[in-house]
Amino acid sequence: MSRILIIDDDPQLGRSLERVLQHEGHACDLVSDPRTAADAAAELRPDAVLIELHPDDGPTLPRLRDSLGSVPFLYMAGHQGAYAQLGAIVGPFDDWLAKPAAPEEIIVRLRTALRRAGGGA
Repeated sequence: MSRILIIDDDPQLGRSLERVLQHEGHACDLVSDPRTAADAAAELRPDAVLIELHPDDGPTLPRLRDSLGSVPFLYMAGHQGAYAQLGAIVGPFDDWLAKPAAPEEIIVRLRTALRRAGGGA
């Protein structure tokens, strides 16, 4: 079982993601504010992060990434243009998903990211 940190400012979507991942056997922690996620991440030590982003969240990401080292990040955004803006701020993504993403796609991409990171699935 892997611990997944879900960061999403939409409580309903965050809980939906949490249910999908818990059904797959993952332990999940949900944070609604990217600005406080680095503190939560440092305490929780997740195996992967699933984060829904907006371009204004970009400045908070380096601190979050630094707090977790090589933990894989799966980014979600509503349109591809957001990835171009965020890519300039945070560098390369481990993976990204266009919203809305099917639960099966989230599961497969998370498994792949965990496997690449050596954390199993």
